[in-house]
Amino acid sequence: MTTPALAADSAYVAEAPARDESPPLAGFRDGLFYLRDKDDVFRLYVQGRVHVDALASLGPGVNDLPADAGLGSGIFLRRARTEVAGEFFEKWQWQLSAEFGPTALDNAGARVETRACSVDPKTGALTCVDQGAAVQAPQVKPAPTDVFVNFAASPYFNVQVGQYLVPFGMEARVSDNTTYFLERSMTTRLYAAPTTRDIGAMAWGELPSRALYYTVGIYNGDGQNRLNVDSRYDLVARVLARPFVTGGPRMLADAQVGASVRAGSRDGKSVAYDITPFTTQGGYSFFRATYKDSAGHLTHIIPSTEQSAIGADLYVPLGRFDLSGEVVVLNENTREAWDGYQLYGSARKGSLRGASFYAQASYWVLGERSLINYPSVGKPLHLDFEKPHRAPTHGVQLVAKYERFHAGYDGSRRGGVDDALTPTGDIDVHGVSFGVNYWATRHVRVSLDYSGYVFPDSAPASATQKNGPVQTSSQRATAPGQLLAKGVNDSARDGAHALHELQARVGVQF
Repeated sequence: MTTPALAADSAYVAEAPARDESPPLAGFRDGLFYLRDKDDVFRLYVQGRVHVDALASLGPGVNDLPADAGLGSGIFLRRARTEVAGEFFEKWQWQLSAEFGPTALDNAGARVETRACSVDPKTGALTCVDQGAAVQAPQVKPAPTDVFVNFAASPYFNVQVGQYLVPFGMEARVSDNTTYFLERSMTTRLYAAPTTRDIGAMAWGELPSRALYYTVGIYNGDGQNRLNVDSRYDLVARVLARPFVTGGPRMLADAQVGASVRAGSRDGKSVAYDITPFTTQGGYSFFRATYKDSAGHLTHIIPSTEQSAIGADLYVPLGRFDLSGEVVVLNENTREAWDGYQLYGSARKGSLRGASFYAQASYWVLGERSLINYPSVGKPLHLDFEKPHRAPTHGVQLVAKYERFHAGYDGSRRGGVDDALTPTGDIDVHGVSFGVNYWATRHVRVSLDYSGYVFPDSAPASATQKNGPVQTSSQRATAPGQLLAKGVNDSARDGAHALHELQARVGVQF
């Protein structure tokens, strides 16, 4: 079975050229456990991944925050995923993945209540009693992740339908197993592909030389495992070129430049879910999708009408070094609604606009880039028995990244009037990250990351003391210290502008 369009990325160093004349019906080859019938019409790949992470958050006021402040810590299961995939009749590929992580807690801060109501059968009177929900109960929510079918008509034209990583930008399509850092950049998570995965259909193809790749597709636009509620869809398209793959400097053969676009719309009468909150790599929300207005109403920021983004990306390998980066410009409309009234009108109509970029460098102290290969475009799995068998190897990779995130939120740009506490204004964050990855093939990783974030001129929403610092429209991002109540740690509440995160992972992935 040979399908050039689906040549799998390899994490092995080639041995002496050799061809298996009659491959076994079951085994392990090029990183895949496989089963196949004697005619090689049907193939089954058995996969899975376990990512055990540790996270520590450091910075002024961090230790004084309550348990439900959104600052993660401790050891947890980031991913526990079972996966099966397969091929049949040389033209069809499929994948089914189910996620059983991450581990989390329900009602972490003992603030959630449930209401139990009963009706008196004689009088018809309704009686309700508020009851405290279980505090810090373990939360496990199994869910489908990558579930799709692909038809490979030729290397130049494939059709893929189902749920999978959104093909916007370079980093968004790289497997969670082999991202340089343990989580994707703010540029990718918040602007390029804020839903990570989506349900839809795309056409894609690549020249056999790999000099040009394209994809164009239609998606629900609402995110992973979420039904489309407004019969509106997103168009997502991407193209990338590798100008030196067929000629030029050998070390630049895998260099690539890409461009992406996303455009869609949300019905303001039907879509009622919040925008994606803005978070750090460790999950701290420096700009949330809800706030309390001056009357005490919990107010939601909701996507509405036009949504669009454009992006560009670059990857340049230079021997043991490689450089990469992306920039994304976002333009999305929003509306605000009180809690419980998300489907019954809007308090005001606004917009969210911004730009974000990251620049990243990697150096292989031991081993080389072929361990995890060049940035993937996310092709379905295919095992090519005609390629030489490859022996496993290992390596050590050092990585560094700088990122700059900027957004401008205007709560009433398209209609209505801001409340006194509407967070209209700029959201500015600077981030720097360093990491080291040990790879025992691409199937075992031991990683350590440091990420530091600065929120310039951040301030609490209300002054700690008379004439003290208070948040203004020049900076709506908040450092953890600004979430403290008055009197707990006023020095951090007024002067904290940073957050430090240490993350580690032991991962096994096939």
